[in-house]
Amino acid sequence: MFSGILDTVEGLFDINAYLQDGFDFVVALSYVEKLVFVLVGSIVTVLGFFELIKKLSKLIIVIAILGGLWVLYNSGTFDSFIG
Repeated sequence: MFSGILDTVEGLFDINAYLQDGFDFVVALSYVEKLVFVLVGSIVTVLGFFELIKKLSKLIIVIAILGGLWVLYNSGTFDSFIG
């Protein structure tokens, strides 16, 4: 079943040709262009990594607070407040 789907996708997108075209493009670049590309790519990667860490840390804090409130609610701590 999957082999038919994979054959169809390979027929639509010649991935090897795209990879070869990309490789040829990069090889044809000058040294300065390659250096700029690597520097910009590195900056984008590092900034993206730090943004991911910031967002995940906020998400983990929110999940921890909600989990703590759930544990307190289940243990009956809020019964005197809720009624």
